[in-house]
Amino acid sequence: MASIVDEYEDSLSRPLTQSQGRRSSGVPLSGFVNARLEKETPIFNKQRIDFTPPESINSLIVCKNQLCMSLGRDSLLRTDLVKADQPNHVELGRKDDAKVYKMFLDPTGSHLLI
Repeated sequence: MASIVDEYEDSLSRPLTQSQGRRSSGVPLSGFVNARLEKETPIFNKQRIDFTPPESINSLIVCKNQLCMSLGRDSLLRTDLVKADQPNHVELGRKDDAKVYKMFLDPTGSHLLI
């Protein structure tokens, strides 16, 4: 009993017959069909901004044009990317030495879990 790989190699080594050689349906021999219906637009775009954080960035998350950064030990910086020149700086008011481990921003960009 031959394996699938052996059968595939055998089919490649056999010469094409007349009926196999004439493919008028437009399907390529490789089996790959390009199914693009319209021009694809990129998911991401990048742009350069001038920003130097006042402290080290511990965690960063972006969703729905909202950028949230955990800076240093006890501060957050929230920026609406549509109005990037108006960031909101929030102090967490922590008394211990713990840092922000992880953040979650909901899909609407309205609620941040720390």
